[in-house]
Amino acid sequence: MGKLPGPRTPLGHVRWGRRLTKDLYDGLWALYQEFGPVVDLGYGPLRWVYLFGQEANELILAGRPEAFRWRDAFQVLEVVNGPTAITLSDGEEHRRRRRLVQPAFHKRRIDSQLDLIVEEIDRTIDGWKPDQRIDVYQDLRVTIRRIVIRALFGDRLSERAEELGARLRRPLAYIQRQPPRFDINLPGFEYRRVLGDMAQADEIVYGEIARRRAETGTQDPGIDVLDMLLASQDEDGSGLTDQEVRDQVMSLIAAGYDTTSAGAAWAVYDVIRHPAVWDRAVAEVAEVVGDRPLRSEDIPQLHYLDRVVHEVLRVHSPAVLSARRAVEEVELHGLRIPARRMVIYSAYVTHRMPELWPEPDVFRPERWETEPEPYTWVPFGGGYRRCLGFALALLEIKVVLVQVLRRTRLQLDRTDIRPTGMATSYPNGGVPATVSPKRSVKASLPIYVGKLK
Repeated sequence: MGKLPGPRTPLGHVRWGRRLTKDLYDGLWALYQEFGPVVDLGYGPLRWVYLFGQEANELILAGRPEAFRWRDAFQVLEVVNGPTAITLSDGEEHRRRRRLVQPAFHKRRIDSQLDLIVEEIDRTIDGWKPDQRIDVYQDLRVTIRRIVIRALFGDRLSERAEELGARLRRPLAYIQRQPPRFDINLPGFEYRRVLGDMAQADEIVYGEIARRRAETGTQDPGIDVLDMLLASQDEDGSGLTDQEVRDQVMSLIAAGYDTTSAGAAWAVYDVIRHPAVWDRAVAEVAEVVGDRPLRSEDIPQLHYLDRVVHEVLRVHSPAVLSARRAVEEVELHGLRIPARRMVIYSAYVTHRMPELWPEPDVFRPERWETEPEPYTWVPFGGGYRRCLGFALALLEIKVVLVQVLRRTRLQLDRTDIRPTGMATSYPNGGVPATVSPKRSVKASLPIYVGKLK
């Protein structure tokens, strides 16, 4: 068992820390290229072990999940998600909360949201006029926020979606910052303003929870996600507390606001940037759906579109990195990672490894004609803690593409957009585009293979 690879001098640690702070994405890739799949970096409370690749993902997500604790690593999310969110839960608390929340994400329930999703996406597209300049990313953030809030609360709080989104804007931006952060609850500090915004958001959510509690037995229990959360019961008859319900609701809103909207924006960006991918996807949608309304049974028939979405999430994984704390010693590649050390794994790096993904810098949906090896594609994590909302996120991204492909034609104002963000990878500067008349479908075009920027 050798010493963990990494910089050998204090100055080396400082230089790598600065490089990661300056450009997290290029810095992570450079760190892997320099030191390999296990890297020890930093000092004191800012000391991390970076684990890269398929074996690292399997170790953390499935091989030894009991050896890692989530709460310490995700503490920064607590200001938004709350202390009892599934993301911040470990052990028996996590198992109980996940068991109670999981029925709200049954496939049939997800599929039942299709008409709602189409309605909100069409509402956005209806506002796009020929020759208008738009920001696809910002427009889809608003769209998907409305979808998530309506899926959670039905139409009862839809009129407050904009207000709730406004209250969450600053807190979500705050948790995207790279450390160090200063969570100082004093006048003049950003953290104080974040707490104020969250208090106003909580007033809306707790108010709706109280109304639903008072109406128990007077309406169909399962009309929306909030009803299902309130109706869920453990074997002993206990359910989720108001705090637990609030925290799951906020987690879902935050995930929809940030991760799903970013994934949808990247998907639109990538299909526009690769004209033959666009044309082949348009042809498939025309063949499967035609001019009639989209139906849930159409989604599994859109095979090429499914490959496009998987490739988008390979290139633009929702999270560039994810962290855990090792609660006991673990071993990887013959190296021992000490207990209590903070550990990071990176979907961004794994998805670019040429030994796992031939020509990883090429956007190629056709690579998904065969299944990848386990733990080489981890945009939603994996194992028993895979993101509960992954099916809803995939459905939203696919439906965004279907309706954009059917109803409009967009021209990118920039084709050199880079990712940014730590908690979520989103397009730096948005996705500016100009709306133009829709072109005819040319299904016979060959597949264009373009280099990633």
